Amino acid sequence: MRCEYWGDIPSRMPTCYRCGQPITTRERFRRKVKTGELLRRRFQTSKPSAVTTRFGMRMVCRDCAHTLDAEWRRHELVQYVELFIAIGLLLIVLLARFFG
Repeated sequence: MRCEYWGDIPSRMPTCYRCGQPITTRERFRRKVKTGELLRRRFQTSKPSAVTTRFGMRMVCRDCAHTLDAEWRRHELVQYVELFIAIGLLLIVLLARFFG
């Protein structure tokens, strides 16, 4: 295809968002990855007041997709363990209050 303004449009192979490796047709995976972070500071004290993290769906290779999936599973596991510990402590406090 020839365009007068742009010249020839090259057909480029897509690359992984995380590692930059070329991705073949069968190895395309879309995952939610961290795309940016914004740190807001207070003017007078220059201390951070808020951190905003942005995520977006990007194309990644098979190895990066497996790594991202493993990181997400680990993150979910930690959240469930924290939840069960909090519920256990709450039950201990309630039982100690009623029966203690």
